[in-house]
Amino acid sequence: MTRNTQLLCLALLATCALGACNNRYQAFPRAVTFAGVEQSVARSAAHWNLMAANEAALISAAFESPPMLYIAQTDTTDSPFEQAYHRLLSAQLVASGANVMLNPGTAALQLDYDIMVVSHDNGRSLRPRPGFFSAAFAIAAIAGNVPNWEDNSLAIVPLALGLDVLNDLWRDTRATMSEVIVTTTLHNGDQLLRSDARIYYVRDADLVNYQSRGKTFTVVGS
Repeated sequence: MTRNTQLLCLALLATCALGACNNRYQAFPRAVTFAGVEQSVARSAAHWNLMAANEAALISAAFESPPMLYIAQTDTTDSPFEQAYHRLLSAQLVASGANVMLNPGTAALQLDYDIMVVSHDNGRSLRPRPGFFSAAFAIAAIAGNVPNWEDNSLAIVPLALGLDVLNDLWRDTRATMSEVIVTTTLHNGDQLLRSDARIYYVRDADLVNYQSRGKTFTVVGS
């Protein structure tokens, strides 16, 4: 087989491969990954307070005049997050000018919130942020050229800065992550007036803060 024949065969194979890739007729939809988005990681009670502050601001902005709200009460079987979120949301609503009522009979609207924990079987962990490998190669290049510097001690400065950058790009990648969906609803009994859902990453080690403790029943013998 001549060289020209070989090149012609390779060209035909490449054309067939490209045609197969661009085939518009398939038995099932092609999987397409969503565009990259940012999602906050809740790691402390201070983050819970920020979540409550954001929600309170959105609720207050939805009404021309301060609404009269009653927030559904929690009990000891609710998760630590639910109990803390009730207090934080109440405080943030009052701070934003809303009227938080203690008696549901005196309130025009009731505010409820629901917590849903989403766990992933594959033990999901976050990938390093974009730029991690570029920074790693840059550090390696600097370290490899240290002998060529007139003053080797000065190399500690860019190397230290590079390690700080790596640490920032690598953060949150060591712990496996689950997700928490916090849904807040506002209704007047018969009509749902507002609903808002926010999704946050949480470390698997912190899931106990989002899981209900379950009800305990005491059995009394007859």
